Amino acid sequence: MNCVRSRLPALLAATVWLAGPLSAQEPDSIPAQEETREGIAPAIGECTLRWRPLEADTRSFTNRDVAGEHVTHLSGRYLWTCGSATMEADSAIKRDGPRQVELLGNVVYEDTIRTLNSDRLLYFQLSDFIIAEDNVELVRIMDGSTLTGPRVEFLRAVSGIDASTTAPGRPTVTFYPETGESREPFEVKADFAVFAGEDEARFSGDAVIVRSDLSARADTAYLTREDGLGVLWGDPWIEAEGIRLEGDTIRFRSENEELEAVQAIGGGYASGENFEVRAEAIDIEMGNREVEHVWAYGDGVGEAISGTHLLYGDSLHFVMHRSQIDTAYSVGDAVAIQRDTSFAAFAADDAAEAQAEDAAGEAAGDSTAARPDTVPAESDSAAASGDPADSAGLAADSEAEAEPDGAEGPELALDGSMNWARADTLVAIFERSDETATDSAAASAPAMSQLILAGGASALYRMVRDSTATARSSRNYLVGLRIQVDFEDGQPLAVVGEHAIGVYLEPREVFGEEESADSTEVAGDTPADTTATGEAAGTAPGDSIRALPDSVSAPPDTSSAPPDTSSAVRRSRRVW
Repeated sequence: MNCVRSRLPALLAATVWLAGPLSAQEPDSIPAQEETREGIAPAIGECTLRWRPLEADTRSFTNRDVAGEHVTHLSGRYLWTCGSATMEADSAIKRDGPRQVELLGNVVYEDTIRTLNSDRLLYFQLSDFIIAEDNVELVRIMDGSTLTGPRVEFLRAVSGIDASTTAPGRPTVTFYPETGESREPFEVKADFAVFAGEDEARFSGDAVIVRSDLSARADTAYLTREDGLGVLWGDPWIEAEGIRLEGDTIRFRSENEELEAVQAIGGGYASGENFEVRAEAIDIEMGNREVEHVWAYGDGVGEAISGTHLLYGDSLHFVMHRSQIDTAYSVGDAVAIQRDTSFAAFAADDAAEAQAEDAAGEAAGDSTAARPDTVPAESDSAAASGDPADSAGLAADSEAEAEPDGAEGPELALDGSMNWARADTLVAIFERSDETATDSAAASAPAMSQLILAGGASALYRMVRDSTATARSSRNYLVGLRIQVDFEDGQPLAVVGEHAIGVYLEPREVFGEEESADSTEVAGDTPADTTATGEAAGTAPGDSIRALPDSVSAPPDTSSAPPDTSSAVRRSRRVW
């Protein structure tokens, strides 16, 4: 009994010593404690974990968990080191079983490539894996790039190991260039971020990229630092230097802190202040923070809008000046259309086209006999020239015009509602303007100055030869090897063809003949009959323009007495 009583004070003293403050265990001169795995060879990059107090008033106590492993609780700031990594916090919990350290409160971590601050950090010694949570801020030492978010996971920096960093919870990443004078950053936000080494980054879940010269958005983004490559997919779009690009996938290259090239692959759509382009694939090249070239190509027909002009082709190339079209090239089934008013945007056009198709389907039974907007109007006039070969050639070409190859091609109206030209290749030159947009007014669309067509060319253009005689326009239709259309103030001035044949029509007023109610009786028809005949022939009724056969050259001199044209009118039966 006495023996038992004599041992109790000794056991209580031992318990008090184990639970007492660490400063009471060791004097300040005692070296840092360390932990190693005895009898086991160290793994690649494995380090020895050491810790020591940074303050005099620190405390610790140790107990055992349900598995019998030691768990040590430490209060006060301690410095933990493992290889090149250092960690410190207001308190810590060290678990010997899983070889894990949990740091709590004002955590500071640093290794050879990054620094980190957070409210909580878990370090797993066996795998060198680190999880930081709550108010995380990670900074890349090399360039100062930062990541902020609720959680970050990574491997301790070890030479020879390709480390990966992940950040869930919609982090914000700010990238700074490694070199350059301006050090202009760009910011990325996404639901989830993964960094492979120091060069690649992947973002998923509503990724948003913002820089002073660009903004972009997509479901997923992939960025590389070494070559400045970026890839966006999942409803992506990007806006840069006054142009917006959309597609199934978007690729861009940004070197030397400037955006150099952007590409849309699949369902490409590009729009600027005064133009729109749509094609399967679109490439944009930039220089000095301006759009310099735009290419549109791929399966199907490419389309481009600029003001009153619409261009089609298998492939399109635009040379830009101050983000406006300077010269346009169309290769393969090229078509150029000009209307009196600006074209609607593609997006609005799609909805209107769908409605028009529905309405056209309901009225299809009533319109099969007469389609004046799409049926050629030149065959009768060619017959008036008396040359069967010319008549057959124009008729064959007119059939081709009325039914363009492929369902995606445009319908070319012959009722005078638009100017159009088509060829294997066309070059459109626009007037260069130094006008720039302001906050209060947008710059006007550039006007076309010249259109050149080569290879199987044909064109139908309206123009007013003598505004003092009539306000109505003439009609000039040409088919030839090469056609050139010159414009003045955006309106056609002259149409010239090489190895060409065509028809030229002018209003009666030009020849000194006044339009009257019985003017059509010269052809032997009543006005009602004439209208019906004109519709059946594919012409637009209500206009009285005479046909001049073999009119490839300039129109006749009308200063002299007008010729007797009743026979010509009787032969052609043309009423406009």
